[in-house]
Amino acid sequence: MVKPENAILQTKSLSMHNLYDAYAGMLLGYIFEIVKDKALAEEYLVKTFSAIHSNFDKISWGETSNWCQLQSFAKKELIAFNKSAGLTKPAGTLPNRYLDLMSEEQKLVFCNIYYCKKTTIELAKELNKPEALVKKLLKEAFAIIRDRHED
Repeated sequence: MVKPENAILQTKSLSMHNLYDAYAGMLLGYIFEIVKDKALAEEYLVKTFSAIHSNFDKISWGETSNWCQLQSFAKKELIAFNKSAGLTKPAGTLPNRYLDLMSEEQKLVFCNIYYCKKTTIELAKELNKPEALVKKLLKEAFAIIRDRHED
């Protein structure tokens, strides 16, 4: 078996197969934590790998880890999930063991930055709040995740 780090060094179809073998289980777990539905998580896993296949030659595989690239594609697919679910706040209302521990402000900041890729400056303007407050809320959200993850 090829190491996951070397999976991209082969042909596109073989690389896709190796990526799937190496990361599909982890990616499915990642997606499931957000959507909380096995069938829906599997559907988004397929959508994610389809998007990767379609954009395979445009991806700068050597610049970041394969896992980060896969997570990035999954996040893009999950933004569509948020819209189709009619959520007004990106993923902030989705059940999640870490999100449930956050205040509404912390959830809003974390989800907009982490899932929707907004900058702290953009979000501060959108929320009409000082950037320092947005950064503080994001730091608190990450502290909750870090502290709970260590338990």
